[in-house]
Amino acid sequence: MHGAVKPHGFTAWLQLVRAYNFIEARISADLRDDDLTLAQFDALVALAKRGAISQQELADHLLVTKGNVVGLIDRLSARGLVERQASETDRRVNRLQITPEGRAAVDRSLPRQLKLIAHLMTALSPAEAATLQDLLARLSGAA
Repeated sequence: MHGAVKPHGFTAWLQLVRAYNFIEARISADLRDDDLTLAQFDALVALAKRGAISQQELADHLLVTKGNVVGLIDRLSARGLVERQASETDRRVNRLQITPEGRAAVDRSLPRQLKLIAHLMTALSPAEAATLQDLLARLSGAA
């Protein structure tokens, strides 16, 4: 592939991947202090914000399959951070609820995570961060 023409946006994509990997590694290292993975933390924060939701709703929010959520919730449930409750309207559906222990984990980790993210983003001015947010929203189809 030596000398091959790079497709439109290739270098930008590569920088995006590198930036994500750099930031994700630092965020994940911080979460290890609370014995949480990034996926577990994301799930706990979603449940803390949204209240009781179905496994499918959590999967949609996290952009993963329902099968991935099952294992994630199994691990969080085994630690007493999340509870499954049968839906009152549909016995085939489990509603997920964060426990007081899960909420305490979020309360302990979230301020540290927000501070870390703010620190990691200091390479950008507020205007640059806003532009980046807009550009990434366009790439993800959310704009």
